[in-house]
Amino acid sequence: MWKRLFGVEPAGWTKAPPAEGQRVVLLEWEPNPSSAHLLVPWLTQQGRTLVHQRVDVPELRDGDLVVIVRYLTPAARGAIEAMARRLAGVVYFMDDDLWDASAWRGLPRDYRRRLQARALSHRPWLQRHANALWVSTPALAAKYAAWSPRTVPLVMNPSLLHATEPVWAAYHGTASHAAEIEWLRPVIAQALDRCPVLHVEIFGDRQVASMYRALPRVAVLHPMTWPAYQAYTGATRRDIGLAPLRPGAFNAARGAVKFLDYARMGAVGLYSDVPPYAGFVRDCIDGLLLPDDPARWADALVALATDAPRRRALAQAVRERVLSPVP
Repeated sequence: MWKRLFGVEPAGWTKAPPAEGQRVVLLEWEPNPSSAHLLVPWLTQQGRTLVHQRVDVPELRDGDLVVIVRYLTPAARGAIEAMARRLAGVVYFMDDDLWDASAWRGLPRDYRRRLQARALSHRPWLQRHANALWVSTPALAAKYAAWSPRTVPLVMNPSLLHATEPVWAAYHGTASHAAEIEWLRPVIAQALDRCPVLHVEIFGDRQVASMYRALPRVAVLHPMTWPAYQAYTGATRRDIGLAPLRPGAFNAARGAVKFLDYARMGAVGLYSDVPPYAGFVRDCIDGLLLPDDPARWADALVALATDAPRRRALAQAVRERVLSPVP
């Protein structure tokens, strides 16, 4: 098993090669392509039991083989040291040149600082405590040959080829909609958790991207000029449009233009049951009017995302309305 998974026994390491272990624990900063494209399919082919854990809160068991994916934290180091004699082994995996700061020239300064803090600064500790080095390319293997690295092959993860038909919900708002963007977050979080086919796009700046970063299947788009937005919505199909409206003097003067924006993309909208939508949107005919209750919004979003015939019927009513002559 050692030669199959780890290559030859490294000559310069201070510990014995890792044993097979009961589990392979992938310590990760966050879900990442390094694991998805390389480690998971390769180790799965070996019949290993994989466990993903955050590198800042590891929970290790006797017999675990610990694989540190790129980055380390003091918490992970402490947990590994406390279990050192009871682990099957410790492996460090890198798929970029994380141990040579001279290779980082030209990278953004903040990114270089992260590499220094999360990777390079831990190299002396790894020399003392790790059993093996895994790398992703022959170039890395050659550069760090003194560490007797194992090159992990690029193996396609079959699950990444499995595509489901997504249902897309969208919220298109400018910086003046900060209250709505914040209000929607728990709604979207709950809906995504309950509906695996649901995807969401939202317009926003770096603050919005940070707010939604932890949620899966959320795309945060940069704000656009009006001509760019027209072109985008003319070429993009979406299923559901979100249009909450929080109380406030500025919002009191708004119009129902989101009805037209979402209609342009073929979407049916969920709207706050207040003017300008109340009295304009025909509830359950060409949109849904909802009270400002996050739980009700999450329920309605999930229900519509999982009911394709109803979505199509509502969307058709929207299209007929916008194409009909103004009375």
